[in-house]
Parts: sequence; structure tokens; C-alpha cells
Amino acid sequence: MAEVTASEDILANIKDQVVLITDLGAKVVIGDLNPPNPEFKDTDKVHYLEVNVTSWESLRNMFDQADTTFGGIDHVFANAGVGPTTDFLGINLNEAGQLEPPLLRTINVNLIGPLYTINLAQAYMKQLASRRPVKKTGSIVITASASSFQNFSSGDYTIAKHGVLGMVRGLVHKLEAEGQIRLNAVAPSWTRTGMVPIETIQAMGVPVQTPEAVAESVVLLFADETRHGEVIYSSQGKFKEINKADGGLLSMTKGLLYNEDNLEGVMRNVNEQVAKA
Repeated sequence: MAEVTASEDILANIKDQVVLITDLGAKVVIGDLNPPNPEFKDTDKVHYLEVNVTSWESLRNMFDQADTTFGGIDHVFANAGVGPTTDFLGINLNEAGQLEPPLLRTINVNLIGPLYTINLAQAYMKQLASRRPVKKTGSIVITASASSFQNFSSGDYTIAKHGVLGMVRGLVHKLEAEGQIRLNAVAPSWTRTGMVPIETIQAMGVPVQTPEAVAESVVLLFADETRHGEVIYSSQGKFKEINKADGGLLSMTKGLLYNEDNLEGVMRNVNEQVAKA
């Protein structure tokens, strides 16, 4: 798998476009449960909204305001996330000694949040496409993790991040057939985010990359209109596409399974028959 680089020519494609969450010379709407640092100020190009990604109404309001303020949405980065809450193997009892369900905080933020965001994003982007004289694709980037494709002893976090990878694989074919919206993911390794104690990781000799490195991979996926169904893994500020690349996850899986091509072909045929029924 060859390393991926972000050229200035490619990144320039994002100038003046409307982005939810992140930017590079773009008009940006930042949705977060917590406000930005005290130095942040709303401008005609950057706007902050308090958003709870586990609430459909809260997310829908963000999309409504972004669409109204900037006349459409070109790109969306579904990046909200929290650390592990439960391994789903604990025993939770109420005062009556009855079993209680496990906490779903991490599942709701890291899995349901991106699903809501994708659904809303593609709806608003299709509306924008119908208003444009020149056809241009929108794009959605969701945050997976290096834990999305390996064992990782954080139950709910790992389950959610495997699910994010599943979103790319489960939705990419229909989006590709429609030809209006691209869906990709980033899968960062250890990154300085405040989610985990960085000093502990560094004391083990494990490198930690900056958030800016991950942001660069996101902007690359926004700007490069040839990228669809990709997962860019980042570590120490270096990038690799690991899903569709030769020797990547899909090609390795194909080598392990019988009739892998038939599996997808059968499912597409079933979907077509169901749609006609």
C-alpha cells in the first residue's frame, strides 16, 4: 500500500465551499456539545452551534442553520466521539437487585451520531445538487479508528468503530450508483485529542500525532473527487489508504473467502428485487 500525500493543487479545490466541522479556506459550521476555546469568535466564514450528535433534532437544526446561512452544504465531517464507557460484560443491578441494561453513551455518540449525520448530510447535499447549474459531488467523511479493524480491549468503543467502517462498506455502493455524494473515512492511530492520557502513551514509547495531521487527511478526502469508499489510516502524520488499495483490507478479505464477488452480487440483486416488489 503506497503512502498518500495531499498536494496543494488538490487541497485548493475546497476553497469557498461549505463545510460542517473542519476547514481549509472554507466556510465552516462547527457543531459540538462544548463551546470552542475563549478566543474563538463567529465570523462570516466560521460559525459555532451547540449540538448534541445523539439528538436527531439537534443535528437537524445544525444542518438547517448551515443551509440557511451559507446556501448549502458541500462537505461534512462526522467527528464527534467519546472514549470507552463499558465493556458490556459488567453486571449492573438496581436497588431491587434486578439487572439493568449497560450504558450506551459511547455507542450513541460514536455509532448512532455518525449514522444520523450521514442521513442528514446526504439529504441536504442532494437538495443542493438540484439547485446547482453545474453538477458537483458533495462528500462525507466519518471518523473510524485504528481499532476499527483489529482487537482492541475497549468494548463499546471498538464495537462502535468497527461499525463506522461498516458504514462505509454498507453505503458506498448505493452512493456510488447515485453519483452525487462520496463517503470516506479516516482511521487515526494515537492522536493528541484529550480522550486518553497522552503522557501515559508516550511513556510507553508509542508515538502520538497531532490533530492537524488527521485534519489534513480529512481535507484531502473532501478535496479529491476521485476518492470514494476509502479509509485513510494515519500514524505519526503519515497516511495510507487501507480499504481499497492493493493489499488492503478488502483485497485481503477477498483472498480468504469463497465466492466473495458472488456475495455482493447476490445482495445487489436481492435489493433490486425488493425495491421492485
